[in-house]
This record gives sequence, C-alpha cells and structure tokens, in this order.
Amino acid sequence: MSDAPRGRRTVRNIAALYGVQIATYLLPLLTVPFLARTLGPQAWGALAVAQAFGGMVGLLVDYGFDLSATREVARVQDLPERRAELLSGVLGARVLMGVCVAALTLVAQALVPALHQPLLVWAAALWGVAQASNLMWYFQGLERVTRVAGLDVAVKVAVTAGILLLIRRPADAWLVPALTATATLLSNGYALWLAHRDTPFLWPTWRRTRSTLRLGWSMFVFRGSAAFYSTASAFLLGLFVPVGLVGFYAGAERIARAVQGLLTPLNRALYPRFARAAGAGPAAAQALLPRGLWLMGGAGAVMSAGTWLAAPLLVTLLLGPGFEPAVPVLRVLAALPLVIAVNMVFGLFWLVPLGRDRAFNLTVALGAGLNALLIVLLVPGHGPLGMAQAVVLTEVLVGAGLFGLYRQTLRPAPAPGHPVEA
Repeated sequence: MSDAPRGRRTVRNIAALYGVQIATYLLPLLTVPFLARTLGPQAWGALAVAQAFGGMVGLLVDYGFDLSATREVARVQDLPERRAELLSGVLGARVLMGVCVAALTLVAQALVPALHQPLLVWAAALWGVAQASNLMWYFQGLERVTRVAGLDVAVKVAVTAGILLLIRRPADAWLVPALTATATLLSNGYALWLAHRDTPFLWPTWRRTRSTLRLGWSMFVFRGSAAFYSTASAFLLGLFVPVGLVGFYAGAERIARAVQGLLTPLNRALYPRFARAAGAGPAAAQALLPRGLWLMGGAGAVMSAGTWLAAPLLVTLLLGPGFEPAVPVLRVLAALPLVIAVNMVFGLFWLVPLGRDRAFNLTVALGAGLNALLIVLLVPGHGPLGMAQAVVLTEVLVGAGLFGLYRQTLRPAPAPGHPVEA
C-alpha cells in the first residue's frame, strides 16, 4: 500500500479512536457531577475503590494483548490463518484469566473494608473483565477501527443514559459498573462476530492459549507494573485513609485521567505504524520518532497546562460543593498528560517495536517499586495529595529511565576486537 492511502487510513483511524476516547472518558465525565452529588463522598469513594479493583483485574485479563497482540496482527495483516490462531489464543487466555479473577474477587471482598459490598465488588470485577475482553486490539492491528469504534461509542452513550436514569441514592452505586459491564459484553459479542467474518474461527486449545500467553508475557509485566502507580492508586489509597478521603482523590484523578485519555487515540493510531516501521530496522523507526514526539508531546503539554489553569473551575463544575480539597490534588495530577505522552514515545514507539521489551519492563517494574516507597513516605502524612505526588514523581523517573534506554540504543556497537570502554 502506498504512503498516501496508508496516511489517509491513519487519519481515519485517529478520528475514529478519538470518538471512542470521547465516549470512554468525556461521556462518563458528564456523569461525574451527577454521581458526586447523588452518592456523596463516602459512596463515591467506595465506588472509586471498587472501580480501581475492576481496573486491576481488567489488566490481568487483558494481559497486555492490546500491545503484544496488536503488534503481531500488524505484522500478519495478510495472513488470515495466523490471525485466526491469535484470536483463538487470546480468547483462551482470557477465559483462563477470568477464572483467576473470580478467585481474586473473593479474596478482595473478604480483606478490603471498602469492598465488603458484594453487589459492588462483583459488578466491578465483571466490568473489569468485560472492558479487557474487547477486540479493539485486533481491529487496531488491521488498521480498521472505524466500525467497532462506532459501536463502542453507541454502547457508552447508552450506559451514560442508564446511569442518569437509574442511579437515585448511595446504595445504587453498584449499578454503575453493572450497567457498563452488561453493555460492554454485548458489544464484545458483536465485535467477535465481525472479526470472524473474514477470519476463520478456531476453538481455543491449550497449545494456542499457552503460545499466546508467552507472546503477551512481557507486555503483561509492563501493564501490571504500570498499573501499580496508575490504575491501582485509588485502591492503594483506600488501604491508608478513610474512604471519604479517597473520594477527593478519585474525583481529581477521574478528571486528570479523562484529559490524559485524549492521548490514547494518537497512541493507538501511531503505534501500528511504528511497529511496522521497526520491522524494516531501527533507521525506519528513528525517522518517524521526531514526528511522534512532536505530536504526542505537544498534545500532552497543552492538556497539562489547560488542566492546571482550569482546576478550580473543573472541580466546582464536575464534583460540586464539598470537594474543594480535590483542587490541589488535580493541580499535581495535571502534569500527567505531558509526562506520559513523552514516556509513550520512548517506550511504546521505540523500545517495544524494536523488541526491547525486557529493558522496557525492567524500567517500569523499578518504577512500581519506587512508587511503593513513595506511597509509604508521602501518603501517611499528606493523604490524597501525597498519593498524587507519588504518582507524578514515579512517572517522571520512569520517563528519565526510558530516555536513557533510548540514548543507549543509539550508540553504535563496538567493532569486533575493540575493547569496550568502562
């Protein structure tokens, strides 16, 4: 395919993915004022802890396939038999992970005070499984996301309407993840049917499942480590402070992550291009990198500056009276879009496409360990603000490590017979 048609396809995919992202983050953001006022800080905090748990189990079920499997589909776009193997293996892996999620949910319900609500915790776990089981990775790898993107948007509009119509009191908090899970599972079923219209269906086998798990292992390590200082932050905060204080952090984080989420369509649309370019060698990927850095870094800078300036207004409009302590938390978290945008470029656009998964994962895993130390140091004395500081500091230090790895890959290999300088 020539560069011009491929470029037009990329633009269409970016537009479609932004539609999904608006539905994923901005539509739920419309429900934030309603839920914050209807549920109050206590029930809102409990919902935040449950949703953080759902996000964690979702990462287990996803197993990093949105990166590893997308990369593989991009490489075998013209091989339907290989695509069928991937679809079968991913399905088998997700069924296996779903069994693990059920066991983890029983443990979390027994041990975490904020999750002593069976309806809430099981609805959140089902939501996490449903979200992680989507097939966007498959259509993203094929660079054909427009149809499933439209379906995704329709589902999220329906969920938003359901929340506004059905949530009436704090005890209804469990309906938020339950409605999302039900609609997402129906959407996933239709996407699976679409995928198999031009790809043979193969029943999952242990061989295919094991092969796919091996394929996604490195990205699973990355996702799990990164989740420790991103997705799981509200859950971890709930282990240190009363659930009401978690509500302040959760409100600020919901706003900051909604803004940061606007980077995801750019990332998803550009990632297959870098994966394909890396197949031709580092020089091809290097030629694309400045463009990716300008696009991602520029977008992240605008988002961070806008969030910091608008923090008081955003908290007032979206969270309402009683959530004023969320303003300084949001201003700290406002740095995330810029920092994460740059991290994506050096990590997901450079190291991962070039197969440097081990170095990438080690950096992120070290970041998770550092985040645990920062939480212990900052959260007991500063509460939600300390958690925000720990998250941002971790992302900055991970970014420094990724940039160091990028510089290291640019060094020419020593010539045979020449000693390497210490």
